[in-house]
Amino acid sequence: MSSSRTRLVVVAVLVAVLLGGGIAVWSRQGSDPVPVAAAEPPPGTVSTTTTTTTTAAPPTTPAPYRSVVATAAVPELEVLAERPPDPNDPATTAPTTVVAPARVAPIPRVGLNSVGTRKTATGWAFTNPTSFGRPFVLAVSEVDGDWLRVEIPARPNSQEGWVRAADVTLSESEFRMELTLSDLTLRVLQGDAVVVETQVVIGRPDTPTPVGTFYLGEVLSAQQAGVGSPAGAYGPFILATSAYSETLELFDGGLPVIAFHGTNQPGLIGTQASNGCIRMPNEVVTQLAGMLPAGTVITIAT
Repeated sequence: MSSSRTRLVVVAVLVAVLLGGGIAVWSRQGSDPVPVAAAEPPPGTVSTTTTTTTTAAPPTTPAPYRSVVATAAVPELEVLAERPPDPNDPATTAPTTVVAPARVAPIPRVGLNSVGTRKTATGWAFTNPTSFGRPFVLAVSEVDGDWLRVEIPARPNSQEGWVRAADVTLSESEFRMELTLSDLTLRVLQGDAVVVETQVVIGRPDTPTPVGTFYLGEVLSAQQAGVGSPAGAYGPFILATSAYSETLELFDGGLPVIAFHGTNQPGLIGTQASNGCIRMPNEVVTQLAGMLPAGTVITIAT
């Protein structure tokens, strides 16, 4: 074979190898798992479909969403504003501060409906069970050895703190609530499937529903919450959250806790008419009360 033909063969082989390598790289990138929209069931129904992943091959759908919930296992749960340094880990010799700047009067505080909670020199203390007799829960945002970073049901909103892992028990939830204020729509997801979707009432412009990431603290019937008949203004159930109004200092003689609840004015569904709470049809809040565990993550966006 002549030297010129030899060079042509070598070039052809190199081109084939490069092209083959390029195709392989593109194929690997193209096989990365991407979100696949699940078939959306009719509003108000519960999906029994689950998604799984396998290590044998790239998954075709993402793993189900899961959040971590901490339930207090001690009579009074101490939450620290700073993570204590680990003497065995030089990287943690400086404490991590997670306290948000104060915008309004801090909560918890003595009196009102914050009975059983108090501010301390190092953070907060929460009585377990709550004043309604429910286990005290926190949403976990980070697990760091013997310590957990958690969201705090305190004012101002969106504060975090640290609890000892030994003082709580951990569980998981695949539910989450997503409220979009611009279209007045609440969606409840289980994993990646929307299982409930409903129009709601949100706060008026002068008493807006706060924006941020919160969690479901307690699920109470109207009777348990002491707000009257299931046919009253709050409907049959109240889903109290970790959020507080950012414009009201007090409401109805107590702290302005933001809650999802029913209504005796269904004609207002799809409007801005509340003091910051989220109202929904009574049949929907009844369904959610039987579905959602305390600790469920709630995202409220504009």
